[in-house]
Amino acid sequence: MITDTIGNRRSEGFPVSDPLQALEKDHNYVKKLFERYLGTQDTLVKQEAGPEILLSLELHSMLEEAVFYPAVQQIDATLVDQCKDEHEQVDQLLHQMKHMDINDPQCGNLFQQLRDAVLQHIEVEEQQLFPAIRQASLDMEALGLKMQAYEANIVATKARGAQGGASASRPGS
Repeated sequence: MITDTIGNRRSEGFPVSDPLQALEKDHNYVKKLFERYLGTQDTLVKQEAGPEILLSLELHSMLEEAVFYPAVQQIDATLVDQCKDEHEQVDQLLHQMKHMDINDPQCGNLFQQLRDAVLQHIEVEEQQLFPAIRQASLDMEALGLKMQAYEANIVATKARGAQGGASASRPGS
């Protein structure tokens, strides 16, 4: 999502005219990361995929909560509120996992819970919220430009913060 997907967006360009496409790419990327993490017993794979899942979800949530949800709130306030509640559930799991050792027996269970919560959230967004947004008379390009600018800013900020390095044995490093 953040490393690969956002890297791909830089070379392909952010889909400004269809910002939902950017969110869908993020969803697909994080699903692949979960498959990679949960589908192996290899600690090295888990050490690579685990932190990427947590970072990807954190940055994706920041983008949705700061720019996307406020812009689409008027389309279906109840559905957007549901999505925000789902983010809160995911955020609680992320906080719990942030400094957990990859070898902790609880870590695998928490990643499974996180995956289940994220997949439920993705389904609500892609099956209910996104279709409602596509049918609304929303200026998608204006939203796309705001999302593109915000994303570039948070990625640059996170990259500056990560230059200090981190332990590879922690999923949230």
